Amino acid sequence: MLVKYDTRSIATLTAAIVTTAAFAKTFVPFYLIGSTAIFIATSVLGTALVVIGWRSIYDMARKVPDILLLLGTLYGLVIINFLFFSRLTVPTTHLLGILIFHALFIIFGFSAARALKAVAMVLLGAAAIYSIIVVQNIARFGDLMQNGFLQDVFSVRDPAIFATFHQNIGIVLGLAALAALGLASNRLKQILAIGALPLVLLFMFHIAARGALVALVCSLIFLSAAGFWVRSKKLTLLGVTSVVIAITVASGLLYQRALHDKISDPNATDALSRTIQEIQDPRPGFRTQIWSRAWHHILTEPDRLLFGRGIGIHPVDEGYGPPDWLLHKTEASKHYPHNVYLEMLYEMGIAGLLAFSILTLFPLAIALRRWQSLSQIQKSVISMYVFQLASSQFSGSFAYSYLDPFFFALTVGIIALKRTDDELVPGQSSTMKLNASCSR
Repeated sequence: MLVKYDTRSIATLTAAIVTTAAFAKTFVPFYLIGSTAIFIATSVLGTALVVIGWRSIYDMARKVPDILLLLGTLYGLVIINFLFFSRLTVPTTHLLGILIFHALFIIFGFSAARALKAVAMVLLGAAAIYSIIVVQNIARFGDLMQNGFLQDVFSVRDPAIFATFHQNIGIVLGLAALAALGLASNRLKQILAIGALPLVLLFMFHIAARGALVALVCSLIFLSAAGFWVRSKKLTLLGVTSVVIAITVASGLLYQRALHDKISDPNATDALSRTIQEIQDPRPGFRTQIWSRAWHHILTEPDRLLFGRGIGIHPVDEGYGPPDWLLHKTEASKHYPHNVYLEMLYEMGIAGLLAFSILTLFPLAIALRRWQSLSQIQKSVISMYVFQLASSQFSGSFAYSYLDPFFFALTVGIIALKRTDDELVPGQSSTMKLNASCSR
């Protein structure tokens, strides 16, 4: 019993540490005290804990050979693409950074699947810290948003930096809201978790955390649709199709209106007003302008459509030079298409986009097939993966968005545990199986 308790404790500690590592470079309070040092420390400690529990992680990995095959195919294409198209222009460290850090966070996410409650508690803790800081700032200085920008809530004193923190705050609050749903084990907690959702959405809207706002809505739609899926697949498909069509039409109408509308209040700070302002703004640094240029390059060079232009070539084409890796970021590393699927099409062509799309969507298809047998916390974590996928359509970078492989691997880890359950005799669970394998 002591061995089993120690094993569970190690799995819980591992999940907490690796989740902290995954958010170390984006959690703003860490930025103030040394995010790089925290990232390195938690990564080293997380790696050591993974090595200690390698047996159970290896046993889990044996249950998902199909996903591992897809994973190997994608990164094999990444290597081949770099060697053929990027090697003479982009430093090899950019490729090494992708392979090393993606592998690290895939392993971290996969190992964290053994203790999902610890992952959820870390996210709730991060959201609590943000909430305390925000409430204190409002009490002292009033509204967080002034002249269209987030104010210096964290006393950074650099407008170019603190004005971008709204998305960091929104991502953590959105994920924490989903974590609260997963941890709501009784009626009171469920009421509190559901009641907090409108407040989180309104706050995201106010601080113009648009990517996180859309991502949270998408994850909640996924949670609802998945619940209906197990009851009626046809009705669910009809409902989802109707929602997609409605959103597409509404987005098209909003875009057309934004192109021609006069801005009644140029200092408006809400998400809708800022979106309209950015659509009308011709400056090249806004997302609509970045997407337009990327699509223009893709459509005007059909000979590169199949295999793309090469990993890391987008900032070169934009005139910023080649990117580098996490430990030595260049100016070019800050410039990417801000949509991970568009980035794959641009740099790796149809071949890379197809491999990436199959890999990222395949775990969701498997999860839907097993949805009824998943626990509440497992469903919540899978919805976090949907949140991250949706968020990556507005600010995602294949090379530098380490939360993408982390939440992908969390979902794959859940699938591995469910497949382990299928092989066990009645009355056992995947947790008991993990304890047994770790004690060998």
